[in-house]
Amino acid sequence: MKHMADIKCAALVYIKDEQLLLVKVRELEKYYLPGGKIEDGEEPLAAVLREVQEELNVELEQDKVHYLGCVEGPAYPQNATVSLECFTYKGSLAQAVEHNEITGLRYFDLAHSEMIAPAVLVLIDKLNSQELIYEK
Repeated sequence: MKHMADIKCAALVYIKDEQLLLVKVRELEKYYLPGGKIEDGEEPLAAVLREVQEELNVELEQDKVHYLGCVEGPAYPQNATVSLECFTYKGSLAQAVEHNEITGLRYFDLAHSEMIAPAVLVLIDKLNSQELIYEK
């Protein structure tokens, strides 16, 4: 039987020049993927579109958003399991800014870092092991 995650989220995996865009919320120490909790009855795609608008003040072009897959890992900062329904975006996020609860916006190398949330490290391991090729 597959383990069910305690928290279900939709997340944007945006890689530019081999660096992953991550955000930080308020006083939290670690960075994580833009996105957030999927509301009851909400589709993951709708959730990622809504969350990116709320967090980065960017309206994604829906036809450029593509499903990447789902990863599960430790939630941060909760002691729980989170599932991340991950999407990529083939458009520009040049206009992205810290918005609402977001207090940090950074690109990170695709390497482990003490500043990255645990579930994001699980995703990075999967991306690295599959040797996915990204547009630059």
